Amino acid sequence: MLIIRLLSRLPMPVLYIISDCLFVLAYYVVGYRRKVVMANLINSFPEKTKKELNKIALDFYKHLADFTVEVLKSVSISSEALQKRVNFTNTEVLQNYYDSGKSTLLLSAHQFNWEWGLLAGFLQPYPVDVVYQKLSNDKSDKLMRETRSKFGASLIKKGDAIREIIRKTREKRLIVINGDQTPSGGVKSDIHWATFLNQDTPFFKGPGVIPVKTNIPVVFFKISSPKRGYYDVEFIKLAEPPYEKGTLEVLERYIAETEKQIRERPAYWLWSHKRWKKKREPKLVNENKK
Repeated sequence: MLIIRLLSRLPMPVLYIISDCLFVLAYYVVGYRRKVVMANLINSFPEKTKKELNKIALDFYKHLADFTVEVLKSVSISSEALQKRVNFTNTEVLQNYYDSGKSTLLLSAHQFNWEWGLLAGFLQPYPVDVVYQKLSNDKSDKLMRETRSKFGASLIKKGDAIREIIRKTREKRLIVINGDQTPSGGVKSDIHWATFLNQDTPFFKGPGVIPVKTNIPVVFFKISSPKRGYYDVEFIKLAEPPYEKGTLEVLERYIAETEKQIRERPAYWLWSHKRWKKKREPKLVNENKK
């Protein structure tokens, strides 16, 4: 990991030169997950022409390369440098909830650059709990945990999320979940199927269950990029208690807001991820039913 720590100290102009090289390598030479990306785009945007889809794919690979070097920079970036690159437009949404004594669930998506956006969000004056997925490589996982927690965030493993969050219900905290990943493991009852980007898509129920069980408000973390290396974050109110028992309305609102964000800036979502590899099992038909 020493080489990563050293590379992270390079100035951003140099890192973006590296990014340009990574883009050429990934897109033109290696063709990194080109079939996955194009299949995802074709299925998500059947109304778009081949030319439009190719343009989105090309821009996606540029942003993916930038994201790679920006995550690398996260290891050593200072709070001052990060605050210059990430702008929060309406923090009063969170402040009003905090002043009223309420914890808040903050739902984000894999829209570039969510890592910088969330890392800068940890600099806000609120205790923060972040639900994270452990990486398979122990050294990489250790470095990522150090990076994500260096500004004071507390990390919660995904499998422990609901239990830990409920346990901390009486504490005034900001709880962060990136809720658009593909569910892996768990049980069928933990999965909610929804139409997302024109496809039958599984989501973890957690982002919808947690606010109902804990009676806390929910805010969407919307991120956009006005220019290379700079990001704007907007906080959008999704839901407030009281909630109907057992409802998944919050999750449905999150799914809709995530799709809206993607459609506005499609090249900034993580299209190389095999988001639709899990298929819904067909319902069994009772052949004896008359």
